[in-house]
Amino acid sequence: MALFENTSFKLLQKGLDAAWYKQQVTLQNIANDSTPYYKAKSVEFSAVLKEKFKGKKVSLSNASYSDDIENPIDLKVTTTVERGTNQTLDENNVDMEKEQVELADTQYLYSTLIDKINGEFSMIKSAIQR
Repeated sequence: MALFENTSFKLLQKGLDAAWYKQQVTLQNIANDSTPYYKAKSVEFSAVLKEKFKGKKVSLSNASYSDDIENPIDLKVTTTVERGTNQTLDENNVDMEKEQVELADTQYLYSTLIDKINGEFSMIKSAIQR
């Protein structure tokens, strides 16, 4: 249905997908806190988003996006393995405090994106009821 194929919904969907993936990676790091030689992974989404829209005004709170943004749905999530640090003698580098902050940050992002989608649905529902 074309109603849900606008830029706003697609960006929100990509954001939710990226937040979900980041949460999974963070939970994997937490689960491997005491696994010898495990190297923590990190996920970057916002840096990719900033570079994609560099110099362009985009607001997720406003559904009107400029047409000169080339295919905003092609956003990528980057995952990196942190190899340069060691937290313990067994060369595991998972920092539990950092991972807990990342998890809370990602949950907040996910919740915010869900609120945005609910707002989009509320606007559609209100338009249909008129």
